[in-house]
Amino acid sequence: MNFGSDLRMQSNEETRSGMPRRTSSPKSFGPLYILLFLLVWGGLVYGGFYFSKQYFDKEITNIQQTNALSIQEIKDRMDSLTNELIAIKGDLSNTDETISSSSGIQEELNEKIELLDKQLKNLQKSLEILKEAP
Repeated sequence: MNFGSDLRMQSNEETRSGMPRRTSSPKSFGPLYILLFLLVWGGLVYGGFYFSKQYFDKEITNIQQTNALSIQEIKDRMDSLTNELIAIKGDLSNTDETISSSSGIQEELNEKIELLDKQLKNLQKSLEILKEAP
């Protein structure tokens, strides 16, 4: 019996020391590599979309802030022009009787009022355009 077990050990050693056994074939790694490639590719695509979304959100926020500042500036200018226009109309109505004899001054005041009205309308158009912008 001792002799038989020595033969078995010797034959096991020969197979181990000879050609190495492969436990898995190279074909079995193919699906693993494909899966790994798809995971990496999917991660890169997801990362690209994520960072591009962050970039666009940041840029949209910056544009909205700039628009808000521009709208506030236009509102301030409109208020200033409106107040100036009201003051001119008030002055015109108070001095209407004394100025009626001098048509040149009245025409200048009317031109100034028309000019201010045009500027006010332009500013209102600009404000509407900025309000419509996202």
